[in-house]
Amino acid sequence: MYKISYVGDGENNEFIFTFPFFQESDIKVCIDNEILSTDDYNINPNDAFDGGLVVFATPPEEGKNIDIFRQVDLSRVIDYQPTEKIDPEDLNTDFNFLLAALKDIQTIDMDLAEWKNVHDNLLTKINYVIATIEDKMSGGGVLGLYYNLVSVLDSVLPKLINDYGSVTEPADVEQNDDYGSL
Repeated sequence: MYKISYVGDGENNEFIFTFPFFQESDIKVCIDNEILSTDDYNINPNDAFDGGLVVFATPPEEGKNIDIFRQVDLSRVIDYQPTEKIDPEDLNTDFNFLLAALKDIQTIDMDLAEWKNVHDNLLTKINYVIATIEDKMSGGGVLGLYYNLVSVLDSVLPKLINDYGSVTEPADVEQNDDYGSL
């Protein structure tokens, strides 16, 4: 994908881009990862459609990230008629358009594939945590955990020896000056 990035200074409202495109609607502009409406800016393309200028009505605020990129829409530009002669220039333009659109999609797909892997792994972990919480919260699971904790503490506390050597109940190993069977 063709893209150029800037950081707003609060004063400049014109930003240059230098990559090929087919029509003005192929150029998209984001500020802080939010795609803007075409009402927020104008595009002044150069004659060869290999760059131009994005002009904002009001300058982007200082520190705002500005991204200008090409995203070719997959749509028919030329309509070939069965009885008409095919113009080689139109055919080349159409193939160039399709190739550019596929390149843009390929770049996006690579990013989306990476995002999907991260998303799926995260989603699996979140679903596991949710299922665990729901399991423990339903059907007396919380009380079961409470009683389990109480029974463990009940069996361990009597064997506790503090660092001063006072014993509530003799530990398994009498030379330990620590926490018995914990």
